Amino acid sequence: MQIISSSQFYGASLSGILQQQNLLNTLSQQLSTGNALVNPSAQPVAVAQNISLTAQIGQLAGFSQNGSNAQQSLQLESSTLQSVGTLVQQVRQLALQMNNGTVDAQQLHNAATTMQGYLQQLVQYGNTQDGQGNYVFAGSQSQTQPFVLQSGGQVLYQGDGAQNQLALGPSLSTATGDPGSAVFMDIPGGNGSFSVSASGSNTGGATAGPGTVNNSSLAQQLLTVGGTEYQISFSAAPSGSGLVYTVSSGSGASFGASGVVSSGSFSSGMSIGLPPGASPAIEVPILGAPAAGDSFTIAGSRPQSLFATFLDLQQAFSGSGPASGSGARRAQAISDAVASLDQAQTVLLGTQSAIGSRLQQVQAVQTQNSSVTLQLQTQQTTIASINYPQTISQYEQSLTALQASESAFSQLQGLSLFKYL
Repeated sequence: MQIISSSQFYGASLSGILQQQNLLNTLSQQLSTGNALVNPSAQPVAVAQNISLTAQIGQLAGFSQNGSNAQQSLQLESSTLQSVGTLVQQVRQLALQMNNGTVDAQQLHNAATTMQGYLQQLVQYGNTQDGQGNYVFAGSQSQTQPFVLQSGGQVLYQGDGAQNQLALGPSLSTATGDPGSAVFMDIPGGNGSFSVSASGSNTGGATAGPGTVNNSSLAQQLLTVGGTEYQISFSAAPSGSGLVYTVSSGSGASFGASGVVSSGSFSSGMSIGLPPGASPAIEVPILGAPAAGDSFTIAGSRPQSLFATFLDLQQAFSGSGPASGSGARRAQAISDAVASLDQAQTVLLGTQSAIGSRLQQVQAVQTQNSSVTLQLQTQQTTIASINYPQTISQYEQSLTALQASESAFSQLQGLSLFKYL
């Protein structure tokens, strides 16, 4: 038979009471805070799960904030480019109004002044800043003003070609803007494949249209191999009546007789094709009547800034020179600028489309992040939140048990055999 001493009895009883008090204290804290994990040592697995869920929820909150910032940046860029597109359309309409023989010197002067204002307005759009003072079109140099208008009307770009990125998820990011070099500076000239320019010494009344491309791959071979250019020149016909045209190949001002590609009799409105034959890769219409000695140069498209196109129009409206051929030279400059404006609109629309795709991606990821966050919060609630009815019942049971243990201990503490001797 095992004999329990008084000290052992007291110790066991006191330990049980202390355990009941600890449980009651834990239950009391749970009821006051609603948190089931007030005692981490009692539930280490649940505590570890809760910490992991908290970290995941915090990470998603960061991604959601990035998504909100990305949306704001992209929406600002989109609205700015819409304004730029509207401005380009206004400039195009002005160019078409000035490209006729009825305008007078005062109208051209007024148009040149208007173009000066339009150029300044375009620079302002290019230097758009967000609410934090970051320049939208500066690439990664967001604290540097990207566009500087110089006294001569030229515009310098001081940003870079990078795109700022924001993380939308652990392995997903999106560009929050487009560099000004891509949107405003590197715009294909002419019709996008090639450009046509008139010689500054032309004295006739002919202009060349922007031309068309019938075979893109062959046109690229014609115009990009060695930087080859082509010159269409006009001379008096041997018969003394009419004109003949000659197409020579070369580069820059080097167009020799050995480089003659084709020739023939000229008639106003005809299109001259390259290579000659029934299936030319490119065609250039010649409108009006050139003079003997006039020429036009065909070259592969080179990047031209939208600012330079605005400046070209301003100079075309205010240009002066020999009266002979001045109208045709102005008309050619305006026609070339309109073609460049059309290319700029293509770039703007393409950029807008890319921005729209990014916005859709951001919105989809934001929706997904919200859904996952809600799921994690539900799991965390299941782990960390108490069941109030159950906890209240446990508290009442524990309180009753503690009171009974304390009462029994108090009564047994006073018992002694010496009372019965």
